Amino acid sequence: MSATSASQWIWYPGDFEIYHHLQLNTRREERDYQWPAFWRLDDCYHNVRFRKKVQCDAPEEMTVYAHGVGHVWVDGKKHPFKHPIMLTAGQHDIQVHVARTDGLPCMYIEGAESASDSSWEVNEFGRDWLPAGCNGLYRSREDDPNHFAFQYEKIEPVAIERRADGIVYDYGRETFARIEFEHVEAFTDIHLFYGESLEEALDTEHSILIDTIPAGSTSYHCPARAFRYLFIQCSEQDTYAMSAWYAYLPFNRVGSFTSSNELLNRIWETAEYTFHLNSREFFLDGIKRDRWVWSGDAYQSYFINNYLYFDADITKRTIIALRGKDPIATHTNTILDYSFYWIMSVHAYYQATKDLDFVTFIYPRMKSMMDYCISRTDEDGFIRGRDGDWVFIDWAEYDRTGAVCAEQMLLAESLKAAWACGELLGVGEAAYLQRSERLKEQINARFWDEAHGAYIDSFESGRRNVTRHANIFAILLGIADDQQRESIIQNVLLNDEIPQISTPYFAFYELEVMCQTGQLTHVTKRMEQYWGGMLALGATTFWEEYNPSVSGLDHYGMYGDRYGKSLCHAWGASPIYLLGRYYLGVQSTSPGYETFVVEPQLGGLERIQGTVPVNGGTVTVEMTSDWLHVVSDKAGGMVRINGQVHKLEKDVPFELVLGEQLA
Repeated sequence: MSATSASQWIWYPGDFEIYHHLQLNTRREERDYQWPAFWRLDDCYHNVRFRKKVQCDAPEEMTVYAHGVGHVWVDGKKHPFKHPIMLTAGQHDIQVHVARTDGLPCMYIEGAESASDSSWEVNEFGRDWLPAGCNGLYRSREDDPNHFAFQYEKIEPVAIERRADGIVYDYGRETFARIEFEHVEAFTDIHLFYGESLEEALDTEHSILIDTIPAGSTSYHCPARAFRYLFIQCSEQDTYAMSAWYAYLPFNRVGSFTSSNELLNRIWETAEYTFHLNSREFFLDGIKRDRWVWSGDAYQSYFINNYLYFDADITKRTIIALRGKDPIATHTNTILDYSFYWIMSVHAYYQATKDLDFVTFIYPRMKSMMDYCISRTDEDGFIRGRDGDWVFIDWAEYDRTGAVCAEQMLLAESLKAAWACGELLGVGEAAYLQRSERLKEQINARFWDEAHGAYIDSFESGRRNVTRHANIFAILLGIADDQQRESIIQNVLLNDEIPQISTPYFAFYELEVMCQTGQLTHVTKRMEQYWGGMLALGATTFWEEYNPSVSGLDHYGMYGDRYGKSLCHAWGASPIYLLGRYYLGVQSTSPGYETFVVEPQLGGLERIQGTVPVNGGTVTVEMTSDWLHVVSDKAGGMVRINGQVHKLEKDVPFELVLGEQLA
């Protein structure tokens, strides 16, 4: 092994994520002004020290590099950075002190036994020493963890159209790229207008993202932005050499899906591209407008990731970034439900990966978040929005008076998740589980309406209003009993008089309930109508919201802005999860997919075929009405079909002739 092969840049654990989250949340722009996030933004520690007792079996040379100022202590003697230090055979006490006021202090050691990695400890000059943070993105001494390790690929427009006042470039589909200009010759300013739609790019008064190349510039590099169309407003005499560089992370696409339905195949591919664009430093909401990290959006992205990339690192980065540091000042993103999703996400991550080290690291922050939420409940255990709190659930009209049913259901689930993670570490809080059970009893006592056969939004207003949201959660989270479950299906889910879900965000949960209640054929039709409806309008990525009853420019408006709607939104990628989990039928039955079940269903299709990642392995499924083929390179699987269970041996294809048409 070479002296540097094991070395990584290291830092205070969690600070890499918190620092880049801070940077990300201060980059939002709309026309000529900046829009930082409207919640508290934490920062990394700027003065840290590392330590390790290094045992050298033979003499070795050690060189320390850092992004910051400081020095190295070896057995009580100080040394500067970048100078080789000879270590004799034997044990050495080494400390490295790094400070940086304008970024993330971090260090890198070239050496054999002294190589920098997570075996080093670090603190912020407090009492507790923790294992150093690192990741696989920064392994060379030339790397700088202060700059996120994106890759870049040159892309070309598929069409160029000259107009009277400029040039329109069409890149064929939505992208996220930086535009670079060289050899510019212009006597007046050149203006750039970006558009997810052609209408936005050409509407120079209202397009969200703009740039200006000042007159007299010979070169200009724009920040990376989201767009499909780029309108450059310039005179015919202006000349320049322009290039576009797609900025991305190279995820390994493990999941796949094809079927006899070409529209569904297009939906899956478009969902994958949508999700890839939004998988960056963290799981983003959308790549044009916010480019922020929202906990509710991210919670769904974790599940989509598990059926596409199974990239644990981006999930961990996102969870850490969203939580920030103690003390807690507000709910996550200021939203009640988003605090609950954050707590639930830690347990969901463990269930997928069995990564106990991460639970150990994050549990103190999980506990303080749970205790913060509990501190804001009343004597009945209900939580209500207080001054500064955002009671969200969905972009929908429902009764938000007082205690909101859907919020209580998420609180109950988060209490159970916090208890379960504590149990994994031997520090379980029994009070969390007891609160969860009592809260479920209170939910059924106060929110279940026998006359409606459903849960109401609020019992305090007297309106007894029924919407889909709480009733969907009641089934998904196991709050409704069997009789209530059947009542909800008939009185809410299949009742067209109950307002429909209009966002892909909550369609994720609604369609999952439909899948769980045996209505896959209905889900297939919904995906064709909803996601297929966006494709019919020319979408190359899926949107934040889609209303088939509107037309023209009305499709692009949201939040009072003509082009405020995100046309590339991560929560629009939920078909990846639904098709992998319920059609291909792959589901973990124990933490880390040590055991898993494959229970495929056609959902009205003639044929399905695809691959699902299973925490270090894969499962490939092919099914028609007559035949089933399953193979996995991971042990622990079972195939469940037609009420029978069959063992799935590692690397041994399972084949079965099916005796009847499957729905």
